[in-house]
Amino acid sequence: MADDDEGFDGDLEGIEEVDEGAAEGVAAQVAVEGGLIETTLGALREELGYKKLGRWVLEELDGHLTGHGLGFFPIWKLRPAVNTEPRKEQRLWVYALDDSPRARVITAILKPEEHDVIAVLDGLVDGRLRALSPEARLSLIRSIAS
Repeated sequence: MADDDEGFDGDLEGIEEVDEGAAEGVAAQVAVEGGLIETTLGALREELGYKKLGRWVLEELDGHLTGHGLGFFPIWKLRPAVNTEPRKEQRLWVYALDDSPRARVITAILKPEEHDVIAVLDGLVDGRLRALSPEARLSLIRSIAS
């Protein structure tokens, strides 16, 4: 048996077809709340139509959040190799993967190898333009020019 199957007892009870509209509901809630919400694994599980939490559900939650333009932290809570006994009470922050300052900072901290962390943090602290992405710089120029 492969490592990924370790502990799987063959019981698929509670694993149903995922409700795509629910994932969009999470994205809508994040948007309404300004780009960041705190929720629980239990709430996410219910919104996606699952009855139980387990390693396969964690992987589905991860895929559906990222598939709808959402990031989350702490990352380990949706990693079945690490979170071997997920609980519905476990708290998770979900945020919009947009070009907002908040998203840039969170993403830079969570994935420092993919970002200029110093520039992002300096930009947050003192508003330096070098912390902005090219798209954000153009947007700022357009807003100033209009």
